Amino acid sequence: WRQHGRADLEDAMLTDQQVRQYRDQGYAVVEKLLTPAQLAELRRVTDAFVAGARGLSASTAVIELEDNHKPSEPRVRRIKNAYHNHPAYETLAKAENVLAPVRQLIGPDIRLHGSKLNIKGAKGGAAVEWHQDWAFYPHSNDDLLAIGIFLDDVGMDNAPIMFLPGSHRGPVHDHHSNGVFVGAVDVIAGGVDVSGAVPVTCPAGSMTIHHAR
Repeated sequence: WRQHGRADLEDAMLTDQQVRQYRDQGYAVVEKLLTPAQLAELRRVTDAFVAGARGLSASTAVIELEDNHKPSEPRVRRIKNAYHNHPAYETLAKAENVLAPVRQLIGPDIRLHGSKLNIKGAKGGAAVEWHQDWAFYPHSNDDLLAIGIFLDDVGMDNAPIMFLPGSHRGPVHDHHSNGVFVGAVDVIAGGVDVSGAVPVTCPAGSMTIHHAR
């Protein structure tokens, strides 16, 4: 890790246009936010977590396995509570180049609610269905956002995250099915038009910021 000087933080700051996009559309993208050293360390640590799934026959408190996982052919869907399970992730969460744009949007008093890594393994990575993060952590106000940091280049061929612009200013949708919380929105039953969804493609080390709704 290297210390970030003034020029690095200036590069991390959101432009006026990015701030407007977040306010109007609910998300913004900062390309190539991480330094090469940050990115290399995170890849090394994450690869080690995936390798640690070899031999597992069931998910653990930290590693969530794909349905097609085999002990001899590890397939990891998610690394849970990353912030608490390796100092590299904790360091990332406190890095000034990550926090600077967040402060621009919600102010200096920041509390980390949670962390995880969603892994889209080649040839069958599990989808994350349409949802609003708000359903997972409702608060007394909606000054909440999530950041996503890409450890690989993201193109249309490896299942990019998609946002529905302006949906953060709309209603909170039901995330239940037959009375059970499923963490996803039935867009057909809910009458949600997702035809205007925007996929986010960007190089490794980039960061997305999106509103909790």
